Amino acid sequence: MDEFKQILLDRLVKAGADPSSLSGVLKALSKLLAADPDIDPAAASERLHYLGWPEVEVDYHTLQLALACFEMEAGRCRRYAERHNRKPHATRLQDVEIAPIALNNI
Repeated sequence: MDEFKQILLDRLVKAGADPSSLSGVLKALSKLLAADPDIDPAAASERLHYLGWPEVEVDYHTLQLALACFEMEAGRCRRYAERHNRKPHATRLQDVEIAPIALNNI
């Protein structure tokens, strides 16, 4: 995992990210990918620009590497939580069907 994360960090720096702001770029990128794992590179770059990183231009391979790193990290946190009887900090939401309720019955 550390090897993949280092490759991701190197790619982000080559993509224009300032090394001192990598933690913020990673956080924004993780939120983008959590919301839409299939986001295309142009849309991801545009969103990063909007969030305050106009110098960062990500490509398809960087997005896929980031997605893999974030999913491996989530798996590691989940396994740790299971071993130590703790709830994981965050999980991906699933589609849930909820029947509508009538407001006049309340």
